Amino acid sequence: MDREAREHYTVLIQAKDMAGQVGGLSGSTTINVTLTDVNDNPPKFPQKNYQLYVPESAQVGKPVGKIKANDDDLGVNADIKYSIINSEGANMFSISTDRDTKEGIISLKKPLNYERKKTYTLHIEGMNTHVDPRFSYLGAFKDTATLKITVGDVDEAPVFSMDYYILDVYENSPSGTEVGCITARDPDSRSSPVR
Repeated sequence: MDREAREHYTVLIQAKDMAGQVGGLSGSTTINVTLTDVNDNPPKFPQKNYQLYVPESAQVGKPVGKIKANDDDLGVNADIKYSIINSEGANMFSISTDRDTKEGIISLKKPLNYERKKTYTLHIEGMNTHVDPRFSYLGAFKDTATLKITVGDVDEAPVFSMDYYILDVYENSPSGTEVGCITARDPDSRSSPVR
């Protein structure tokens, strides 16, 4: 019997006396059978490859996307723990499980910089948290998917070459006297001129 195929059964039972011969009496009852769930289905991502766009201005610690594996089981048997299993992804992003929706919520661990790195590849694993050893012969109760994150460029303000400047000017200097040089650059990839 497979609960995922059919969960409820109704069985009619009849009992007859006198071995079912004519003149005998009979009684009947209905039994409703409900199958309880066991963890016999692993989580499965609907796709093997996903894409996500995240602007470089995304805030650290805030969710930037989500991913979901499906599990045909119910209750604790369908609980999934998500993890990022490659170092490139795990260094920049974290993933947690939303208890209500059972989705993997992807958050930013460090600031993104489009000018330094434009894409990240995350290998995400979804694994059942309560594995029933009776079904270990079915294989690992986990699945993996690849998430390619494209970092979006955001126009950034110019950056000065120093945090502060000290410039001295002699008293009574004529108008137009050069007193020093202050420089700034555009951190964006297109390096627009700064005025």
